[in-house]
Amino acid sequence: SHLTLVGKAMVAGAGNSYLIGKSAANETPAFVNSSDRDPTNVPEKLCLNDQLLSRLSSAAAVTRSFLKSNDLFLPPSQYLRIESLVSSLPLAPSPSSTSASTWFNRFLTSAVEDDDPRWYICFGMSRPTFFHLLSILSSSDSPSLRSSSLAATIFRLAHNAPYKSLLLRFGFDSVADASRAFFTICKLINEKLGQLDDPKPDFSPRLLPNCCGVLGFGRFKVDGKLLGSKGSLIVQAIVDSSGRFADISAGWPSTMKPEAIFRQSKLFSVAESESESRSFLDGAHCELGKGISVAPYILGDSRLPLLPWLMTPYDSSSLNEEEDSFETSRREFNNVVRSALSRAEIAFDKVRARWRILDRKWKPETIEFLPFVITTCCLLHNFLVNSGDYELPEECVNEDVAGEMRKDEEDEEEEEEEETKSSEGEAFTESRRIRDAIAENLSRVSSTKMN
Repeated sequence: SHLTLVGKAMVAGAGNSYLIGKSAANETPAFVNSSDRDPTNVPEKLCLNDQLLSRLSSAAAVTRSFLKSNDLFLPPSQYLRIESLVSSLPLAPSPSSTSASTWFNRFLTSAVEDDDPRWYICFGMSRPTFFHLLSILSSSDSPSLRSSSLAATIFRLAHNAPYKSLLLRFGFDSVADASRAFFTICKLINEKLGQLDDPKPDFSPRLLPNCCGVLGFGRFKVDGKLLGSKGSLIVQAIVDSSGRFADISAGWPSTMKPEAIFRQSKLFSVAESESESRSFLDGAHCELGKGISVAPYILGDSRLPLLPWLMTPYDSSSLNEEEDSFETSRREFNNVVRSALSRAEIAFDKVRARWRILDRKWKPETIEFLPFVITTCCLLHNFLVNSGDYELPEECVNEDVAGEMRKDEEDEEEEEEEETKSSEGEAFTESRRIRDAIAENLSRVSSTKMN
């Protein structure tokens, strides 16, 4: 399995929001987004009379007092939104707090129960899982890793929080310090969690014997037309039966077709290599009758080529209306494959929903850092699946963004389907024989189950 960054890695960003009740490189860059440097700066000075300024100042003071008194119980998204609104007012910045105790220190004292829901709401994981991650990242080569630095990184990833909001919350002296800590922790996550497990041939053992997973593409939006009319960056990934990412290749421009990305990925070069190990693709074969032996394989959509190790749907235009067993098996195969491919969409949707730093359009000046952050979030997703903390609280899901991204991908697939169809006739005869055998086996299994 592989973890590939196309281009450079690392990023910066800012704000998002809602409410609940009480109940890479060797050096880490100190990259700071210009919007984080002075969020109180306003484009034009508003001509406000003294009376209105006084009222605004009083309202801001009351709001800051409310935030300070309730910061342990307000959901971060709501807190950050209110904080952003107050800081955008044409008023002098509030004096810095002189309290020796940071929000995170008070949070640790308050949220002591392992099942306290505030851990999920603030950091997207339970208290035991957070400290388990801290123990993994802390090692002989990074013995001084502070829990507050990890918490600040997870908080920024989870809530798209600007660096300035991390200062008093987690005890940083400056925006530059917060930025350095963020990239240091992201780098550690990539180093410690970056060894991806090979997918096992257990995706759907009865219906799709020897299938190891599905190959899908995630789209992450970027402002402007730098990456084509779609304005997005593409990630290719294999998702296994547990919903984990087993292979990640991030950083492809949306101007490239999925087949071009696939053929230039390390996954393709290794799988097609005759001189080196092909990892999980070299696993045991299974016999499906008629003398056909099926090696481990993955599933892909109709934009990709049919290969002995990549099974794609039958061309729908070639399917006849006849109800003979062969045509029935082909239609059943297509239905099962398309259902299976949704696993990749779901995995990307969960990454976007849990890590809101990806839930926005990235500015062109930060795009070189985006692949690194996407990969970091995918690795954290795997870690949470393995830890049993993969279910998202309902308030974390952003269906609008997921639906919008999926619509873009469906539109793109329709546009490219005709182009891919012409290449299917050139696919290896052996690949077609393997797919037919899998489809016939699927039909037999389905008939047996119905009877």
